[in-house]
Amino acid sequence: MKQKYYGVRRGRQTGVFHSWPECQRQIVKYSGAEYKSFSTPEEAQAYAFPESSTTFESTDDANAIVDVWVDGSCMPRPNGVLHLGWAYLARRAGKEIHRDRGNDIPEDARRHRNVAGEIMAVLKAVEWCQSQHITSIRVYYDYQGLASWPTHAWKRNTTFTQHYAETIRASGISIEWVKVKAHSGDPNNDIVDQEAKEAAQAPREKH
Repeated sequence: MKQKYYGVRRGRQTGVFHSWPECQRQIVKYSGAEYKSFSTPEEAQAYAFPESSTTFESTDDANAIVDVWVDGSCMPRPNGVLHLGWAYLARRAGKEIHRDRGNDIPEDARRHRNVAGEIMAVLKAVEWCQSQHITSIRVYYDYQGLASWPTHAWKRNTTFTQHYAETIRASGISIEWVKVKAHSGDPNNDIVDQEAKEAAQAPREKH
């Protein structure tokens, strides 16, 4: 069966979803939900975010929304030690403008394993965007909590997720959350996946 992509313009979470069950979770019993299926992720994205879909046409627009891909990695060792890493990639109008990675993850967050890396990736990306006076970004993620904790759709049960949610909500940055399927062949996802793995394998940085 040919892959379908679902654009949700109005729902619990807006964005592009790679399966009907994922899409359903955003629209069922949501008043005024708007959604549609497409044969390509680009079409679904243009439907979900009509105001920003034209930004890719101008490579000189400094105000174009910045697309950010994030990922985390957890590599358990035989001795039980967890090696964690995070990475993000930022593009504007299709051109890479920045990327970063690291493994400086707080001790009290390490029990979240690879999700801790994904959270750190978003926090680091937001911090960098603030330093560059970027006020609007589109974050591509695969773990639902990244979008659901800041919007209070999910309960924040740990100090780390509470800190994450509060930081994102107070960042002053407008964020569009786009859920993508992990290891789906997206080249940008592949980049941050590899960067996070390499960060996890590097000598640990002090937080």
